[in-house]
Amino acid sequence: MTSYLSLLLPILCPYMVHSQSTILQWAPDDMFNPLVNPRDCGLQTDEPSYVCDPNHILGDHLASFNWILKDAAYNSTRCPCSNYYCENARGAKGYRIGLALVRQMKLQKGSDGKRNTHMDQAQLFAQRLESDLWDMGSCQEDIIIFYSKDDQTLALFGGSTATMKLTPYYRKLLAYRSGSRFEDGKIVEALNYLIYDLKMVLNCDTEDPRIDCGLHEMRASAPANKASLAAAVITIFMTLHSYFL
Repeated sequence: MTSYLSLLLPILCPYMVHSQSTILQWAPDDMFNPLVNPRDCGLQTDEPSYVCDPNHILGDHLASFNWILKDAAYNSTRCPCSNYYCENARGAKGYRIGLALVRQMKLQKGSDGKRNTHMDQAQLFAQRLESDLWDMGSCQEDIIIFYSKDDQTLALFGGSTATMKLTPYYRKLLAYRSGSRFEDGKIVEALNYLIYDLKMVLNCDTEDPRIDCGLHEMRASAPANKASLAAAVITIFMTLHSYFL
């Protein structure tokens, strides 16, 4: 079977990325909006974009990831909104997947006055981007993938339409498939797997895990839950499992 990673990794555009931001610790309100400020997000373009990587964590892969997510919105995921919208709207009609990466999170205080845990802060970050700051969707079909490199914490947050497709079963599966790669520091590879699998789930016609729907390979290669998983991967799993609301 041909590896699908080769379809996701090539650099499709000879773009030079912008210089890195000098900010190393980020709060949600500090984050740039790739729809409005793509150059501040590290891209060498003024077109509305889907990735914000101000610390240049993706390196030369930044433009390629932006293309992959733009393709998801325009071509490679189905329109999940109303029939009227899907038939008449112009432009992107698929799921809007936004990707945000930072070097480190600034841990803020919660409603109880205590400083957030890394998981709570990552969840807050993804939720704020999806709900308030980026506003990518038209019918709550947007999904934010957030990753903090130094904190080794991943969070996903989606609108209500997106969450209908991403059941707890598939959220666990997504976590298992990408977790070990994040643990090994293979961020580009991990995100490629995560985005590919995410699109496969979003395009599935059923939420019943007993029906293959093209997901057999994804399920077959998911590792068992091992006690030896590092704390970083447990953090990733717990964030994915508990906080995709």
